[in-house]
Amino acid sequence: MSPDTKSERGVGLIAAVFVIVVLAMLGTALVRIATTEQSAVSREMASAYAFQAGESVAQWGLYQLIARGNSTFGGVQPLTAPVNGLAACGDSRVDSIQLNGLEQFGTVLTPGGSKDLFRFGAVGVCFPGTPEATRRRLEVRFQN
Repeated sequence: MSPDTKSERGVGLIAAVFVIVVLAMLGTALVRIATTEQSAVSREMASAYAFQAGESVAQWGLYQLIARGNSTFGGVQPLTAPVNGLAACGDSRVDSIQLNGLEQFGTVLTPGGSKDLFRFGAVGVCFPGTPEATRRRLEVRFQN
């Protein structure tokens, strides 16, 4: 062997180890990014479920007040018998801003006379006790 090639012995091994280390770091980074993305998507879906549950409870509350003629909710009411997509949102409820759940917060003048303004809260709670646990609070305002 000539002196030039003797000094290059082992360079291939060092280069191979370097390439393996770089590929391992790249693989680790890709796994971390994929895990973070999956977690973000899961939280976003839970947030959307909680918002939909809150809207369902708000509509239920309006039904209780307007269609059925109830003046109060009788305290905090849960979303009863959630089905299908909202099955994980059974803790959703009408939130009591005041003790009876309904608050008169003003009056507006209309051509037909004055109308009282009311509001109440609705809370959508989905996946309680899990890492995806999400809670969304909505405020419903209406005139009567």
